[in-house]
Amino acid sequence: METHSRTRTAPETATYDATPNTHVAPFDASLPGALPVLHPPAVRLALLACLAFDARVNPRSTFDRKHYFYPDLTQGFQVTQRYNPLAKDGVVRVPRPPIPRARSKGKGKQALAEDDDEYFEVRLEQIQLEQDTAKSSHDPHLDPAGGTLVDLNRAGAALVEIVTRPDMRSPEEAAAFVKALQSALRHVGASAANMDKGELRCDVNVSVARLGPDGRETGERGTRCEVKNLNGVRFIAAAIESEIHRQIALLSSSQPVPQSTRGFNAVTSSTFHLRSKESSPDYRYMPDPELGALVVDEQTLDALRRDMPELPDDARRRLCREYGLGKREAGVLVALGEQREEGTGLADGEGGGGGGGGEGEAAEPGLGVRWFEDLARGRDAKTAANWLLHTYLGLLSRASLSLARSPLSPADLGALVDAVAAKRLTGTEAKTLLGEFVALPAAQRDVEAFRAQLAERLAAAPAPSSAELGADGRAQAAAEAALAALVDDLVASHPDEVAKIRAGNAKVVQRLVGEAMKRSRGKADAKRVGDEIRRRLLGGEEK
Repeated sequence: METHSRTRTAPETATYDATPNTHVAPFDASLPGALPVLHPPAVRLALLACLAFDARVNPRSTFDRKHYFYPDLTQGFQVTQRYNPLAKDGVVRVPRPPIPRARSKGKGKQALAEDDDEYFEVRLEQIQLEQDTAKSSHDPHLDPAGGTLVDLNRAGAALVEIVTRPDMRSPEEAAAFVKALQSALRHVGASAANMDKGELRCDVNVSVARLGPDGRETGERGTRCEVKNLNGVRFIAAAIESEIHRQIALLSSSQPVPQSTRGFNAVTSSTFHLRSKESSPDYRYMPDPELGALVVDEQTLDALRRDMPELPDDARRRLCREYGLGKREAGVLVALGEQREEGTGLADGEGGGGGGGGEGEAAEPGLGVRWFEDLARGRDAKTAANWLLHTYLGLLSRASLSLARSPLSPADLGALVDAVAAKRLTGTEAKTLLGEFVALPAAQRDVEAFRAQLAERLAAAPAPSSAELGADGRAQAAAEAALAALVDDLVASHPDEVAKIRAGNAKVVQRLVGEAMKRSRGKADAKRVGDEIRRRLLGGEEK
């Protein structure tokens, strides 16, 4: 299974959702005498993509004309780099996706085979610059006569086409690859890669083959069919799944699989025939006579390497190595800010980024890592990650906010974390103060007032002495005694809940924790109460 991914490198040249045919250059409309011009910023962005995937940049690449006749290609040819592309080879490291229940042989929905590695690699065939085509619309609501309408707004925009080798074996692997591709392109700034805006589109080549007697692949691939212009990760997975079933059904009934180009109907989750598959001679490639060779020297590449931001995979490994975070925590921090949001939902509807920009905002790759490192500076890293990921992000989400529009800075959240660490506020008190502030309407959310309120709370709770902070201090002993008495009362007054917990229903613990917070008027430490209940009734604390 292989993919052809097209990502627009100069999105400013093609305004999304603008009135059709209002952003059209003479060459896009094939006006007589109009000649193509290479856009230097697009070359720079394409080179960033090449470096992100460790591709071998060609010192001298050339342009070709690919001829075919279709309504979205007014001049009858497309400028591309078929034979001497911008770069060859390269690799994308992709986090291995969970095996679906149907394929995991009873290991559970999220199970992985024991011999599976954490990542798999997708090799790249080549990376090339290409001219985008116009957009064809076949919507009968737009044209009741049933014709095809053409919008030239995006025609002529620079694309980077990334061609993979057949290294993916399932719809899940293809979907994971596209997400990894999006993440890397966003982090280096090569493209926003929003699939809903056409900034990233995928063509997928699918083939199936019979297994050998031992149940393993024979190495002989079947006839491949290409599914064109998929614009969503879920659509990619669904189109591949549909095509696999279609081809297996043909082979099972002793029918051949004809090589063809197909489209995907998202409503029926099925592919449909567009045309028979062309081969290279059908396109009548020829060197472009108007565009000269593109020469890239080593000094240019060195300058780009120096300015390259940290790649997602490097950031994940560094967070684990330097801060002792778990792989999941590091992955969430890296993903924060990757995807543009509309309101409270991700624009692509594709999962992953979460916590990126708010409505009308661009993605801000690296936001989560920067926020965390600012918060963790001078503090326990795991405590900082806990407050950010498990407390603050949850409060922001409930208030329809994102980290990009956080009303507080890392320093503000850090002040709360420090107060809890110094035992001047309980964790519950700090979370209540934080939650009440974030839940305020935007017009009433005054950061200076929050800081003043925190200062007042700290002034009313002076820092404890070293004896009070010690494990054997009287205050510590009194707190432990109060906690034990509170839990004694809870256990004695809630026999039904105690019985359910001892029977293995650990979720009921939260009911007793809630009752403890009522009785203590929010003064008790909710986590310690829960841990003590679990210790007594289940024989352990929450991990």
